[in-house]
Amino acid sequence: MKGKMKPIIAVLIAILTLSMLAACSSNNENNSGSSPSGSPSSGGASEQPSGNANDAIKDPYELTMALPVFGAVPPDLAEVQAEINKITQAQINTTVTILPISIGTWTQQMNLMMSSGEKLDLAYTFGQMYDSTVASGQILPLDDLLDKYGQGAVEAVGADYLKAASLKGNVYGVPITGAYANKSGVYMRKDLVEKYNIDLASIHTMADLEPVFQTIKDNEPGMVPIGSGLVSPLEYDRFYDRMGDRYGVLPGYDNGLKLVNLYETPEYANQVNLMHKWFKAGFINKDAATTKTTSEDMVKSGKAFAYFMASKPSMLAEETKLVGRELVEVDLQQDAYSTTSDILIGLWTIAQQSENPERAMMLLNLLYTNSDLANLFAWGIEGKHYVKNSDGQIEYPSGVDSQSVGYNITSLTVANKLITHIFKGNESDLWDQIKAFNASASKSKALGFAFDSSSVKNEITALNNVIEQYQKIIETGTVDPADKLEEFQKKLKTAGIDKVIAEKQKQLDAWAAQKSQ
Repeated sequence: MKGKMKPIIAVLIAILTLSMLAACSSNNENNSGSSPSGSPSSGGASEQPSGNANDAIKDPYELTMALPVFGAVPPDLAEVQAEINKITQAQINTTVTILPISIGTWTQQMNLMMSSGEKLDLAYTFGQMYDSTVASGQILPLDDLLDKYGQGAVEAVGADYLKAASLKGNVYGVPITGAYANKSGVYMRKDLVEKYNIDLASIHTMADLEPVFQTIKDNEPGMVPIGSGLVSPLEYDRFYDRMGDRYGVLPGYDNGLKLVNLYETPEYANQVNLMHKWFKAGFINKDAATTKTTSEDMVKSGKAFAYFMASKPSMLAEETKLVGRELVEVDLQQDAYSTTSDILIGLWTIAQQSENPERAMMLLNLLYTNSDLANLFAWGIEGKHYVKNSDGQIEYPSGVDSQSVGYNITSLTVANKLITHIFKGNESDLWDQIKAFNASASKSKALGFAFDSSSVKNEITALNNVIEQYQKIIETGTVDPADKLEEFQKKLKTAGIDKVIAEKQKQLDAWAAQKSQ
């Protein structure tokens, strides 16, 4: 399972009423089980629904689930899918076809599938694309489905957090569970930190990394100090609430709820100038603006020393597992902040062309409540892809590692991580730590606000095109901001960023007024 939040790079929902299905059994030590309604199971053998409730699942249904994959498609995906279907057939008379789609072509492929009406039921939606996906009508409102078949999912996420996914008065996606707050962090290879006696206590900001990067540049030929992959490195240096799409942000997570144009702030100019300085110094890979490789893969292959990533409980162990090397992490932000974007990192949604939205919701509910199913989806098959150790945690079987295991997906897509096994290297109370982390995080003044972009969808499309053209080349330092930043700002103006910010501000003001009543 892979721990990241990648923009480009936002799985969840589901299930049946208590009267429709009796409790399902589980042998997992942390199994919460569920009936299709999501009510906790008391254990024992599964029972089939009876009476009128049986009508909802009396006919078999073949459900298609689109899953983003970072890297190669897991070779054992079909085998894991077969095990998943043993549970889903028994519980909701449904077979699932998992459709893996490369993250590099995800947006293009999903737009094509949605517009063509191709067979599709469940679709993962990255948080930064959520409002535009809703505005385009590609996914269905879920409120009635959640009431009837998804109460287990609602309970797993939390009703208050679920409200962050509300747009136009409806919920269109169920957020994945996990840490709903963030700090900025940098992840570095532990062996090289020790080799060069790097003083981690001296690192507090991105600028503090320069002497560290210079050491790596001078002594490790063929390796760049910082790997910049699919995601812009500035995504993890936050001085603001991104407010979903970064078109109108909230500096300091407050600013009296007054939005500003991020790309015209002096802080942004300082950031991109620093990146250009690093690029010229050889600290950043030369193909940073065009590569389809992730930063983790660069470190895994020995091509990079470090990369930027969010900092929160479990991330170090997850990233270490993903990279296949021991890592150390340093926070670049003192306080963790919770924003709507942190809650909406990724969501499971139901495609508008689904032929059976009810069954899709039932499956989502199971993914949030049934630990047998959740562990299969997250980790694969016990004994083949993982084994339990004496500490009650899981690890790779003998002779298997993160690069050779036959099933490995990103944790971004796991609906409810909090009912899955804890991987070796994490503390045994990890899930309790995450809950405490959420409770202790500072909250953005705009927490809970979600922007409805439907009235400015044409401007959003135009802005996305400008971002596609300029963001990576500027934010990776590939070009000199003195040459391109003003041009970038003008193109954003022409595309309508002021109109979008004004509309977002209008909605934010209305949201704040309603909240204060």
